[in-house]
Amino acid sequence: MKQFIHLFAAILALSTSVDGQELTKKKVIILTGANNHNWRETTPVLEQILEASGEFSVDTVSDPEKLTPDLLTNYDVLLSNWNSYGKQKPAPWSEELKAAYVEFVKNGGGHVSVHAGSSSFDKWDAYQAIGLAGWKGKTRHKAIHVFEVRISNSDHPITAGLEPFKTRDELWIHPYVQPEATILAESFSKTTENWESTALVGHYGEGRCFTLLLGHDAITMQSDGFKALLLRGIGWAAHTKVK
Repeated sequence: MKQFIHLFAAILALSTSVDGQELTKKKVIILTGANNHNWRETTPVLEQILEASGEFSVDTVSDPEKLTPDLLTNYDVLLSNWNSYGKQKPAPWSEELKAAYVEFVKNGGGHVSVHAGSSSFDKWDAYQAIGLAGWKGKTRHKAIHVFEVRISNSDHPITAGLEPFKTRDELWIHPYVQPEATILAESFSKTTENWESTALVGHYGEGRCFTLLLGHDAITMQSDGFKALLLRGIGWAAHTKVK
């Protein structure tokens, strides 16, 4: 009788998980802990945005060396809120970590970078290819201000149906963009009088990569446009139907 009760409880728990969509949530791990931006404030905001959507479960790691192959097998998407440009330089990555990072994406894992999350390792070709865009060469920015963001590719699942919007953020001028990247959204710079790349997608092996150059700080991440692009980008990177 006790075995029957235990079995019934297990079935009930499983049913509850299905009804609560726990089994369908995609798992995201956020890499944080070093950044020339305030990662201590932005990381909790990213967690809140993802969890509030009901589509994702989220964990964080502040030590990159913990991203072992065994750990990464538990996740669908790796979100980078990490870079090596802060005042306190992080430790160099081990060869084991570099291999695990690349293999995760190459074998089908999703990769998402927010703002300066892809701006590291200029001479590491695989990392640059995964990151799609970063701070390199002529890249620069002015002070935070209001600017327009337009959808430059409305055929992609991430941007289909999205309307142009205005946001108050840090606008990158001449971001270094990988040749294979596809630009989905652009921001208008009054400095250059050009539309600058803002949201990009690409592939690395079997993995899907999405980079969003908005999101300088916790306040700018509250923009509805930022949230929409972030959630859609993560959903696409996780191989789910974008809502």
